Amino acid sequence: MEILRLAVRYVHLVGFAMLLGGFLVQYLSGRFQSNLVMRIGLPVAFGAGLILAIPFPSGIELDYAKIGVKLAVAVAIGAMMGIGMKKNRTDRAYFGVIGVLILLNAAVAVFWR
Repeated sequence: MEILRLAVRYVHLVGFAMLLGGFLVQYLSGRFQSNLVMRIGLPVAFGAGLILAIPFPSGIELDYAKIGVKLAVAVAIGAMMGIGMKKNRTDRAYFGVIGVLILLNAAVAVFWR
């Protein structure tokens, strides 16, 4: 069961890497809109994160406040990406906030104990 949990955590990290990598490519190229890699990475990270929030195997204690904060930040990232896609282009500051939220989600995961 632990191998399954580690595999899901790996998929979660791959989704995050896709989201952050896609963001960096767009931001550094000056295109300021979410690309396909970001649009795939977010649901991969989100879905794997939801699976990780299931308390399996028994005995694992979850921090539901941390999970709730990460969920809220992920929803905000998705909402901002959706709004940006609707407008078909965003400015540097708006797109930068998406990047800050991506990094905030990683910071919550690492530093919240």
